Amino acid sequence: MPKKHYGWKLGGPLPKIGSHSLAKHQVFERYIERYIDIVAPHPAQRSLNLTIVDGFCGGGRYLYGSETILGSPLILLKSVRAGEVKLALQRQHGFEIKADFFFVDKSKDHIYFLRSELAASEFKNEVDRSIYLKNDTFERQAPSIIEFIQKKGTSHRSLFFLDQYGWSAVSFEVIRKIFASLKHPEVLLTFSVDSLIDYFREKTAGTKAGRAIALNGAFASQLVNLKTEQGARYLIQNFLYQHILDNTGAKYYTPFFIKSADNHRSYWLLHLSSQERARDEMARLHWDMTNTFVHHGKAGFNALGFDPDIDPDQQLLEFDFGTSARTDSVNAAVEQLPRFIREDTSSSDGPVTIGDLFRARCNDTPLTMPLVGEAVVKLRDELEEVEILGPDGKIRPKARRLGWNDRVRPRKQRTFYRGFGNKPGK
Repeated sequence: MPKKHYGWKLGGPLPKIGSHSLAKHQVFERYIERYIDIVAPHPAQRSLNLTIVDGFCGGGRYLYGSETILGSPLILLKSVRAGEVKLALQRQHGFEIKADFFFVDKSKDHIYFLRSELAASEFKNEVDRSIYLKNDTFERQAPSIIEFIQKKGTSHRSLFFLDQYGWSAVSFEVIRKIFASLKHPEVLLTFSVDSLIDYFREKTAGTKAGRAIALNGAFASQLVNLKTEQGARYLIQNFLYQHILDNTGAKYYTPFFIKSADNHRSYWLLHLSSQERARDEMARLHWDMTNTFVHHGKAGFNALGFDPDIDPDQQLLEFDFGTSARTDSVNAAVEQLPRFIREDTSSSDGPVTIGDLFRARCNDTPLTMPLVGEAVVKLRDELEEVEILGPDGKIRPKARRLGWNDRVRPRKQRTFYRGFGNKPGK
């Protein structure tokens, strides 16, 4: 099992940070910026209740080469402050984020170091007022943090940053409790899938670590058998992906890998949420941060998850969210969407919204809502397969940008069909 590789001690040297961890921190910073804009969209809104939880906070500062850089606690604090200032300047009556922060670490030295960093920052007056430092494990602190969020207000707006070192420090049981107890939580969880694959044995299911991620004997046997198959790493990764979907209680997911140039290991950055818009925004962020993320699979729908009938040799190319990946994604959607549109309009007895079409299939794809909209427009303009309607039911023959409530239906008289496995008369 991997050991904790960062350590802070007052008076000691700063720990060195790798490039993949810098990428994670950049995701944290940019996602908070988007998050605030999304949950406070109305100009008349003057405040937002928010709770930020950093479950493995560390000491708050690193060494990257010869440069001293901030760790996740200061990044999160500064990102929320920047979002508040931005909206306050834009709105006539100002804007306030009523944010509380929980920084949790089981190392006393790490908490001491972070407290020293905060005391020297612009946030020093908020320590022990809206900034709470907890020398404990996240697992033990989670119930009281959940209770705090419940008492704070009715919306339960909360972001949990769980940047664990391995794959079992956060149990799926705790994640299920977060989603069962709160209305609008989001969890960003790192998961060292390569470490699990390398160290996994059938007896792992009976260990504390195995129980934390809901492994059982039958599942362990399947994983062990997969290790002997061609393309084993791809198969196991996707098998584990489905297992995580089934055991965390979240409705929406983005499960893409962070590249690590330092050691060529795979780290999942799993974004778990109860809202499809949150899932879409995180996926858009992956596309914006080209060449930072990858997934091992196809470009369109049904791109992730375990399928024993698919030859893994056909799936092993890295999908890197670059220009060619974008083209491949739209083209794949053009091939697949006609069948989905026919199925959904048939079951609903009328046009299906773009949002419903997307949310029913978004967890297993790198596609975003704008890319799906682009594919639907292509089906209308180039292939003449569909008609697009506005929320009011009126035909939109020239619309280029589609929203969640725009609708689509098959054309009544189609010129030709290039659909996925379904041809006229079948």
